Amino acid sequence: MSKLKVGVCECSPEMMPGSREWRELCRAVERESPDFFLLNEMPFGPWISSGTTFVETIWAECCALHEQGCRDLGELGAKAVAGTRPREIAGTRLNEAFLWTSGGIEGVHTKQYFPDEEGYYEARWFAGGERHFRVAPAGALRCGFLICTEVMFNEHARRYGRGAAHLILVPRAAGRSSLARWMVAMRMAAIVSGSYVLSSNRGGADSRGQLFGGAGWIVNPDGDVVARTSAATPAVFHEIDTEFVTSAQKDYPCYVKE
Repeated sequence: MSKLKVGVCECSPEMMPGSREWRELCRAVERESPDFFLLNEMPFGPWISSGTTFVETIWAECCALHEQGCRDLGELGAKAVAGTRPREIAGTRLNEAFLWTSGGIEGVHTKQYFPDEEGYYEARWFAGGERHFRVAPAGALRCGFLICTEVMFNEHARRYGRGAAHLILVPRAAGRSSLARWMVAMRMAAIVSGSYVLSSNRGGADSRGQLFGGAGWIVNPDGDVVARTSAATPAVFHEIDTEFVTSAQKDYPCYVKE
């Protein structure tokens, strides 16, 4: 293992399973047949956290849409797919990161940091599950998740680098005005971990008028942006080199002891 093709995207802000937008994304990914593809944060249906108050029926519909969408992940034509989904476990509502391969789907991490502001009242909809930031396998790749806001807490990126992660995965549902800050966070996460950082986002305005910023990124271990999505090219791909990761994780600043 050395060179593998990975991809990121910016998806329709209310993409539905089986919709035209989903089929178009599947065609774009299938043409490239990547080893790994990252979806955005909770990619199916409306962004429920724009609501100021938790509503049980909205939550249940969101969970059902993601159950349906996750059954269709094989249609993307990637060897492995990652993203997040809403799940309720033992009475706790979670934003759970998952990894999918032909062998099935597995929850590997739950979001721990939740904003509580206009458009992003996540603290009113979700709680953190088991608190850990463990590296998880996706085929030949070692992956760590930093779901959206989590990437702002750089100590976790450094921990993933110490765990020899090839990829740090940052599925987002972020607005447009803050894109410059998100880019700083992605690049720093790559630099302190020596890992590639992949991030996918919702893009465009939803039916409520909430505007999402798009801009899916692939950042290499030096902190350089090597691929970026746009409205015209909503899925992009890049060949990563795991030997680059191994070398970077032995170099400055990764080797510096805490």
